Amino acid sequence: MKLSKEVKIGLIAVLALLVAVWGFNFLKGKNILKPTDEYYIVFDRVDGLIESGNVMYQGYKVGNITSLFFDSQKSGKFRVKIVIEENLNIPLGTVVKIKQVNPLASTADLELVFSNETQYHHPGDTLISGTASGISDIISGIVPKLQESITNIDSVLISINNIMTAATEEKLRKSIASLESSLASLNASLLPGGNLGKSFSNLEAVTGTLKESNDKIAGTINNLSSITADLDSADLETILIRTDSTILALKSMLVKIDEGTGTMGMLVNDPSLYANLDSTAYHLSMLMKDLKDHPKRYVHFSVFGKKDR
Repeated sequence: MKLSKEVKIGLIAVLALLVAVWGFNFLKGKNILKPTDEYYIVFDRVDGLIESGNVMYQGYKVGNITSLFFDSQKSGKFRVKIVIEENLNIPLGTVVKIKQVNPLASTADLELVFSNETQYHHPGDTLISGTASGISDIISGIVPKLQESITNIDSVLISINNIMTAATEEKLRKSIASLESSLASLNASLLPGGNLGKSFSNLEAVTGTLKESNDKIAGTINNLSSITADLDSADLETILIRTDSTILALKSMLVKIDEGTGTMGMLVNDPSLYANLDSTAYHLSMLMKDLKDHPKRYVHFSVFGKKDR
């Protein structure tokens, strides 16, 4: 069948109209070729929301914003219409939040936060609205703290400026110069010829000597271990008992001497006995001396039997 020129022009016009309608809806974020469900949300503010904006769930795009309407006569709030993929079930109690994703462009998306309910919304229902904390909210919360910090820094700088008089600056210069001198002296001491360098060298020599004497030290430790082992194996209890008995006997003897019992006791406690012994020793000494000087007085000897005197 041959189509007339007018029919062809009409078909082209209809096709162009359909493409235009599809393109217009696509630019608004609605794909007429893909089945979707419509829902509504009511917001007090719609900062950053635009038509054809994204509707996200856990980072995945599940729909678009199709219209924004301000109800000035009834509620004085904004009514937002969204379309969601038809196979996505939205649990009851789900919250839709405005989430700012690009603060430089001042745009925002809608984010679905599902609840744990097992029952679901029906298409055309109005969902619960909420607002997520965006970057601008975080920055707005930081700005007062930042201003307070700047004020404190300014106060500190003013205080430092008041303190830094000419005399203070001169003292600070002297302190810095003294610190530099101390650091230079420390650096010189750390050199090989410096005091600390020599100390480190001596310490290294001592550690080297100890390292060389490891065998001797080990032998000494072994000897000490052997001695402690011998002491451990000795019958210390028997030795201590004997020592205690000896001490008791000595104590008893000293008690007797102190009481004047026995020869030693009488000698220690009786002064007259000491005097008699001393006198006897003296006379005995005189007798021995006289015997040595005059032996004839005590010994008489005659070859011819002479009569004794």
